[in-house]
Amino acid sequence: MPSAKIWTGTLSFVLVSIPVELISALGNSRVSFHLIHKTDNTFLQRRMLCPKDQTLVHREHIVNGYEVEKDKYVIVRENEYKALEPKRSQSIEISSFADYKDIDPIYFDRPYYILPRKGGAKSYQLLRQAMYETGKAGLAKFVLHTREHLVVVRADENILELMTLHFNQQIRDKNDILPAQLKPQPSHVKLIVDQIKKAQKEYKPGRYIDKHRKQILDFLAEKAKQGRTVTIKEPEEAAETSEVEEGQTDLISALEESLAKVRSK
Repeated sequence: MPSAKIWTGTLSFVLVSIPVELISALGNSRVSFHLIHKTDNTFLQRRMLCPKDQTLVHREHIVNGYEVEKDKYVIVRENEYKALEPKRSQSIEISSFADYKDIDPIYFDRPYYILPRKGGAKSYQLLRQAMYETGKAGLAKFVLHTREHLVVVRADENILELMTLHFNQQIRDKNDILPAQLKPQPSHVKLIVDQIKKAQKEYKPGRYIDKHRKQILDFLAEKAKQGRTVTIKEPEEAAETSEVEEGQTDLISALEESLAKVRSK
């Protein structure tokens, strides 16, 4: 079953604008459970309870509080918070290129696939091939789910991939937590190096399996096989987000126009 698109817009570089869509590169591998009332097999609802007067609080009476110092909070109401949210990006605009191998993996966040939409396949494959041959990855900023992300776009043999990156401010300074810098003996280091070489193997993702997840799924499948199930009406799903209008500029024409402007200066 194909993954649902989570964003549609354009992938832009110079004067190039390719209609694309974004889907998660992560499959639905999490084993999720619903909270069910065991006496009548009904889905339970989460409610907010005020511990002071033991009453349920409706959503319109809930505000956010940000702690500025111990026991002191700035109150932010929903309309104030909404006003601070960045506007949804219509385009992923590549601003520069870098070597993908130079990006420290500690900055990696979530992986996605970029797919061409109608009318964008030719330009998409041309850009993908050029990026693949140069080994360069594009850096960009764009807003996804009301949050601005720094992202890197890279190419493999068949598809463009996007990885959201943590901003530098989000990464803990390792100098604050460095362990004691004890100097190991060279002979001891050589022993470890020799063992590392003996255990060296090519990394193949398919070799590693989440055994605990498989154990849970096998257990649940066996219970279902035994008829130990109950029928519960599923909640209605939210309507699918509407797509942005398509639009693109032919890749070659755009690049030729861009180069002509550079030459004329």
